[in-house]
Amino acid sequence: MKKLTYTLLAVSIIFAACRKEEEVTIDSTWNCDNGTCVDPGTGNGTYTSLSSCESNCILAQAGSALAQAQLIEAELGPIPTFNCEDGVLIPIYVNGIEVFVDQPTYGCDNPDLKGECLTGSRVGRIQGTNQDGSTRPEVVWVFFCRRGDDFAQMIGYNEITGKTAFLELNNGYLPTNAFLQPNVSVPTPNDPTYEAAWKAPAEIAEQGCNSCHTSDAFIHSRWIAGAKLPSNPNEPVLPEVATPHSKYCVIGNEFSSWELTFIDLPENNCLGCHRLSNINAWNFANNTDWDLYMPPNNPGSMSEDYQEIKDFIQNFGPFEIAPNGTDVPPCDE
Repeated sequence: MKKLTYTLLAVSIIFAACRKEEEVTIDSTWNCDNGTCVDPGTGNGTYTSLSSCESNCILAQAGSALAQAQLIEAELGPIPTFNCEDGVLIPIYVNGIEVFVDQPTYGCDNPDLKGECLTGSRVGRIQGTNQDGSTRPEVVWVFFCRRGDDFAQMIGYNEITGKTAFLELNNGYLPTNAFLQPNVSVPTPNDPTYEAAWKAPAEIAEQGCNSCHTSDAFIHSRWIAGAKLPSNPNEPVLPEVATPHSKYCVIGNEFSSWELTFIDLPENNCLGCHRLSNINAWNFANNTDWDLYMPPNNPGSMSEDYQEIKDFIQNFGPFEIAPNGTDVPPCDE
């Protein structure tokens, strides 16, 4: 009887082990890699079927906008379309009241980084997805349409890996409008007009976006933080995803020369929660006194730490990147 019991127990263990292996089976998915469909073995490939990958995987010219899109989609999933008109208006306030006409430079409560108080810019957030349309909660896209521009920009970010994409439409692709944004849905990599619409990565890299986006993918300021999600009026459209230890890198060899650093002041308590960009975008004549609001549970209790940050920033010029910054945590660690 004991022998039979042991035999049944052993068989049960074997079957349980088999069931466990079945539970962790990873489905085949595919990425387009230089015109070839490759299964990354993670279950997170851009395409869920080989046929869909093969029908979309075109050998793009090296360095082209389409080749860059294929690299991006392998890391972040499908690049979404967007329409500037669907973005949330970035409000301009004067004495706490929203206005809809342009104000003089530094003549509003929440000027942009250049001190301008122009109405009409919009920003939008799009949740990342897999190829089958299912949600990728770790991926977020943000598109930005600045008042008066004839192009638009988009950043994609993976909160887990830190992989980041910088995309920009060609100058003149969108009609310029003084206030109302153009009602144009931009093409995705599956559209035949994609290559003609988007800038090649080398052109974007030369613009030096990292002079502002040096420590994180998204830059927060009083100006852009005024745009709130329609579904939650207390949450900014621009996602708050970074931490002092967040990984951050930019997809594409063209961006390998970008310096991605932050200001690291040892034992500064403010920087225990926040990562400080290496760019001096501080306007001392018209800026929020964050000491009145931070830390949230005891405002003003870190006055000395806050003053140390202001003193440090004031020592270098406007929009100058501080020397000897600390490298952000890389994506491959």
